[in-house]
Amino acid sequence: NPASSYIVARFGVYQPFQWSLLASLGVLAGYALSSSFTLLVLARLAWGACWSTLRLVSQWIASDQSNETNVGFNLASNASLIRIGSIGGAIFGGILSDYLGYKVTFGIFGILTILSWLVWRNASSYRTKSIVEQTKEERHNFLRLLKNLDILLIGVSGLAVGIVISGLMSASLGHFVRSNFGTDFSLLIIPFTVTAYTGLMLGFRSFAEVFVGPFGGYISDRYGRLKVLVISVALSSLGLLLVGVTEDILFTTIMLLLIFGAGVLLTVQLLPLVSVVAEQNSRSGVFSVYNTFQDFGSALGPLIGLSLVSAKYLSLLYQSSSVLLVILVLLLVFQFKRR
Repeated sequence: NPASSYIVARFGVYQPFQWSLLASLGVLAGYALSSSFTLLVLARLAWGACWSTLRLVSQWIASDQSNETNVGFNLASNASLIRIGSIGGAIFGGILSDYLGYKVTFGIFGILTILSWLVWRNASSYRTKSIVEQTKEERHNFLRLLKNLDILLIGVSGLAVGIVISGLMSASLGHFVRSNFGTDFSLLIIPFTVTAYTGLMLGFRSFAEVFVGPFGGYISDRYGRLKVLVISVALSSLGLLLVGVTEDILFTTIMLLLIFGAGVLLTVQLLPLVSVVAEQNSRSGVFSVYNTFQDFGSALGPLIGLSLVSAKYLSLLYQSSSVLLVILVLLLVFQFKRR
């Protein structure tokens, strides 16, 4: 993420987006043609670098094309479209691999990538802007940005959301459900296995990212970012506090739906705050800091939930996480009210 920030600050958004699309073709070729585990790992790392740049440029453009009245909706819609691509890629990639083979599937995705590159190369409005125009407000100094209290608080809040919602809850959900309800149970007389139930809940989370996210951005623009932020953290924290207090599967399901729905609302409330701070600093740098904190949180959450904490303490961990989220969001609100 810091490297992608440097690249955007140095070369603008037009060229790095092109380079990342072309580099991703090499990743697809590595996946399709190599049977070496080492090369596959290197290809995966290369895709991580491509993805970091593609995501940063999309956030940069969504912020650049927005104003105070629509920045929340635009950034949330950008995240929603990315999630649609992830879901569609997983579904169609799996189906095509079953019927056509994975090499042909990678070839199809390669053709789609080339088409995307051609559209970007010929239709992007940033094609006609000089690098100087694209980078005139950009300053790359990752560590110096952390000295800005606004940026640090947003980053740490993103870290906490990544740990709790994207990491801890998503990774440990099946573990939690199995320890509380066993491997087979019924919900409203419908029989479920723990695997099917966990998949259903995680599917709702993805559904919420697609549909609830843009709605969260819209109400943020209309009713105020800090007000909606407080409501979002209150709802998600309520779910975290109550999800493990009873062995009633229906009540637990309602709380899980509340956690994932409000968690998406909470995430999309942070994005416009990132954009507001970025306008006064470096857009690529501030988004990079936020992405780094959130990615680290998403990676740290599963480690905490699956490796460091016994299943019988997961409810207590969820409750502690709710307190952490409330404290960080309140600090963030107080800081921005002082601005």
